[in-house]
Amino acid sequence: MYAAVLVVFLSLGDQPRIYSTKGFLSEGYHVHKGKKEEEKCKIDISRPWADVPIELVQLLIPRLNLIDCLRLPSICKAWNSVSNYIQDAKIYPWLLYSANDSCLLRLIDPIYGKAYSIDMKWFGSVKNLMFHYSKDGWVLASKENKYLFLINPLTRESIGLPDLDHGMFTVMSFSSSPTNLDCVVFVVQFAYFQVMQISTWSPGADEWSKMRFNNEFGLYVPCNPVFTREEFYCYKLNGELLVYDPRKNTMQTLAIKAPIEITEPIEMEEIITRIIQCHLMETRGDLLTVFRKSLKDPLRIFKLDRSNMVWSEVDDVGDLTVFLNHKTSLAKSCLEKRCHNLIYLSGFADEHCKSNASYFLETKKYYPEDCYHHKEPMNCIWIEPSLTA
Repeated sequence: MYAAVLVVFLSLGDQPRIYSTKGFLSEGYHVHKGKKEEEKCKIDISRPWADVPIELVQLLIPRLNLIDCLRLPSICKAWNSVSNYIQDAKIYPWLLYSANDSCLLRLIDPIYGKAYSIDMKWFGSVKNLMFHYSKDGWVLASKENKYLFLINPLTRESIGLPDLDHGMFTVMSFSSSPTNLDCVVFVVQFAYFQVMQISTWSPGADEWSKMRFNNEFGLYVPCNPVFTREEFYCYKLNGELLVYDPRKNTMQTLAIKAPIEITEPIEMEEIITRIIQCHLMETRGDLLTVFRKSLKDPLRIFKLDRSNMVWSEVDDVGDLTVFLNHKTSLAKSCLEKRCHNLIYLSGFADEHCKSNASYFLETKKYYPEDCYHHKEPMNCIWIEPSLTA
């Protein structure tokens, strides 16, 4: 006798179809006398979604992307009892960029090749909104290079920050979601040619806390700071790190030998290009830096070896997928094996703007290969979608 086998095919939006093949002559198999061959029969049984055990749905949640998880309650009311269905969804960074519309923002999901639009009428015009940094679903943005905001475009929340003098922002970031009272917004400005100003703000404060330093720390910081191990790390043009401790309000320089590309002489006209091609990010408490000398050169990843205080080159990042942008770069563990050791760029891979250009660490090749024609939005940033406070 053959054991019963149940196979469930799930497709959101349709009734589940359960195909049953059983070892009974009348229901599952027809055996011809004198022959060894068997003929399988499929029985199509339509069942309501509510019959799918909640425990099975709960197991499927980590395999679904955010959009499919949002659809769950509309598919079956019984699935409203699934706990943490949004928090447990597969959430990977999306590329957020300005559309040619004063009330719309665009989102690209590079993992699944999906494009979305966000209605921003609740915020007002986003035409002159400039993105600077993102974390935990929030974006630090400015208008007219003066007014700073923290915005969560998916939950429709915004927080206006106090006015900050010396209108030119150099680099900036923040430590965590501003819904946390210990959140710190960190802004570096050059008030004068030889004076660097550090400004910080936390929820509940009416004004910025400011510190000024003689600019012995370096002429220019080429990419936004990252927050890890309770400190902000800034990348200097020569490869060293500035470390700011918001608890002690102190700044120090870590004299680290830079990767070879950064130690080479840099002409003034090359500074802007070098800034765009230099990236700093953190993952699992580690600091990673990614850069390339020119658009045609390979991307190289270095990890900070804290025991020896050197940058060590990394050829394999395991299950990580890297999302690269000169404003915010992210490295995230990915369940999709096809995305391991892959770097997504913020430039588009096609004229329809629905997929991102990429770089494969294993083969050291770009896709598309003609990376000179990667069309990148003028105002874009990677964001980790968040629908929770």
